[in-house]
Amino acid sequence: MLALQRGLSLIEVLIAIVVFSIGLLGAAKLLAEQGQLGQETGHRALASIMAEDLLQRIKLDSLHRDDYLGRYDSSSITSDNPDSSLSLKAWAADWFGAGALPDPQVCAELEDGNEMAFVTVVWRARTSFVPPDTLPDCVSSRSNLSNQRWVTMASWVGEK
Repeated sequence: MLALQRGLSLIEVLIAIVVFSIGLLGAAKLLAEQGQLGQETGHRALASIMAEDLLQRIKLDSLHRDDYLGRYDSSSITSDNPDSSLSLKAWAADWFGAGALPDPQVCAELEDGNEMAFVTVVWRARTSFVPPDTLPDCVSSRSNLSNQRWVTMASWVGEK
């Protein structure tokens, strides 16, 4: 007759450890992906705030509106660059100095008889995706399109 078994056999313990380890690996991967998505969300929120701030400056400073227009990144707006206006340098100091967006680029333009302002903020992301067929000019001019993210905002700014 078989004796009554007390406790667990070695094979049962090993199987339990394997199952538990697989569960822990899945949880670790989930946490890593959550961190990446959180960073992407933070970048998108910051880019939206940057674009909104530039739109408001264009709208409120109608006498110097043209100073904000163009395509620029953190290296093109410096205190050494005589082509950069003081108002654009002030905006760049507020946003590019923080270094929160990786490889940012900003495009600002007026359309519809100079009554609509469009601002596009582009940055580089870690993860890639398949870009859509039509992209804003500010995005399509950059390399490695699959790693680019962007926010485009528009606002009525009225006439000068």
